[in-house]
Amino acid sequence: MGDGWDGVLRLPPEPLASLVARLGGELLGAEPCVPSRLVPVGTAGRGDLAPVLASRFVRAGREAAARGAALLVDAALAGALGDAGPWIWSHAHATWAMAGVLDAALVVDAAAVVGAGCSVHPTAVLGPRVVLGARVTVGPGAVIGSPGFGWAHGPGGATRAVPQLGGVILEDDVSIGPLCTIDAGTLSPTRVRRGAKLDAHVHVGHNAEIGEGTIVAAQSGLAGSVTLGRGVRVGGQAGFADHVTVGDGARVAAKSGVIGDVPPGAVVAGYPAVPRARWLRALARLYRGARAHGDT
Repeated sequence: MGDGWDGVLRLPPEPLASLVARLGGELLGAEPCVPSRLVPVGTAGRGDLAPVLASRFVRAGREAAARGAALLVDAALAGALGDAGPWIWSHAHATWAMAGVLDAALVVDAAAVVGAGCSVHPTAVLGPRVVLGARVTVGPGAVIGSPGFGWAHGPGGATRAVPQLGGVILEDDVSIGPLCTIDAGTLSPTRVRRGAKLDAHVHVGHNAEIGEGTIVAAQSGLAGSVTLGRGVRVGGQAGFADHVTVGDGARVAAKSGVIGDVPPGAVVAGYPAVPRARWLRALARLYRGARAHGDT
């Protein structure tokens, strides 16, 4: 990724036991470990520390531990992962502890890298660790790479921001409309893949991924860690809950509220978003009922 930034968060040489002593929690296992990187659990291996903060990541956590990774685990999940490997760090406020680890990460504050043939409006803002491929267009007032909306609750109900250090990658031929915002990822880059097009006022949360050739109409919003597949079409003002996955070629109607995964090729509408034909039938029944009661 240019200027020495490769999208990986490296850690100073501090033993895992020392991190536990400094940031709290319990180390389940006594073997020495000095993690050198902080990475998402899906890609973690030997020498890495990876967070497991929700039950949906337990399976990936066990797989990462089998590859030799150390895990920072929410205490509520420790029972499911306590025998997964020799380096399990259990913490009652694991996101809070992750923020403390991020504070010490060895981060390159690299200026944005802009590829050949790009058009970036003078009023657009490109944050650190933002990489633009070739022929990318960024419209007026767009903000790429601002910190994602991530907060951690700690002891006594305290709240702190989670550092968002992963940056943003816009691949070749991406178009970003006026006043779009694309948040930096936490542990790895937020990514908009080749040829994707975002209309005006689209918000993309941290760690999201927009697939190749996908088109998102104006005023749509993606919460953190949303994945839109390849060739998806999104109507205006659609909203996506965090960690939702929309399969390749799916269609999402305008004003839909997507709170669960959408299969490849599906066409969905409404709130909560359901297959479009089902939504239209439900509306028809609703209107028939209203007329039967004299409503116009």
